[in-house]
Amino acid sequence: MICNDALEAVFQPLAGGRLLRLRHMDHGDLLVPLDDEFIDLDRWPKAGAFPLFPFHNRLRNAAFRHEGRTIKLNPNTTNGKDVMHGPAHRRPWHVSDQAAEYIEMALEYRADTDWPFDFMATQRFELHGSSVKVRLALTNTGRTVMPGGIGWHPYFRPSLDGQIGLAAVRQLEPFAQGGPLETNLEGSPTAKVALPDGETRHFSGWTQATASIGEGINITLMGDRELTCLAALHKSDYLCLEPVSHVAGAFEAMRANAGTNTGPRLLTPGESLTGTAILSVA
Repeated sequence: MICNDALEAVFQPLAGGRLLRLRHMDHGDLLVPLDDEFIDLDRWPKAGAFPLFPFHNRLRNAAFRHEGRTIKLNPNTTNGKDVMHGPAHRRPWHVSDQAAEYIEMALEYRADTDWPFDFMATQRFELHGSSVKVRLALTNTGRTVMPGGIGWHPYFRPSLDGQIGLAAVRQLEPFAQGGPLETNLEGSPTAKVALPDGETRHFSGWTQATASIGEGINITLMGDRELTCLAALHKSDYLCLEPVSHVAGAFEAMRANAGTNTGPRLLTPGESLTGTAILSVA
């Protein structure tokens, strides 16, 4: 646990490096709280927050092409065909550094049938007043080029109106028939975006998202230039705002978007990708 005068955060590194609870001293829980006694890592609960390494969202048919070969992964979804959110949230992490107001967790991943590349992943959470700074880092520790990305998947308490305020350049439909579709967003620098219940929306070129959650808690999420994409999902019992380094489905279009600001990064041995998100309570 880490805390300051405004915030308290509880973690369980062994359960996929999860943040179990994030509580504001005046407003209560910001995330849907998670009881670590009932975590099934193969059927991840819709609560708390977990890391997204080395990719996020759905990889259809659990396969992608890389350097002229097809890489097949173990499916981990109920349909038995796809894989979701990479393997890092289903592995035990360890605390690599901690003090009263910050914690760092690390995962030393060794290639296996869930992901055939070695990597090191770290998450660092720092409390600054009513804000949480989340720093993510991915390092290729293998001997070959590795495609990869980073992200964070929080389950906030549900939105009051199913809307978010969003500053972003475009909306993406990554799994549209015939290939990904892009729509430029118009309006004010921070426009209101309605989120249809149960449908994930994907955005790129975003800098800030705002929402009113729970009983009227106003939150702001910001991402740096490495976390160029945002996935947003609203349901009756939670709101997901996921800062990520690549758009969903990016691994399926590897040759077209690798190395771009919406595609996976191609990390050479020893190379790292880092990104920072900041969550604030008004």
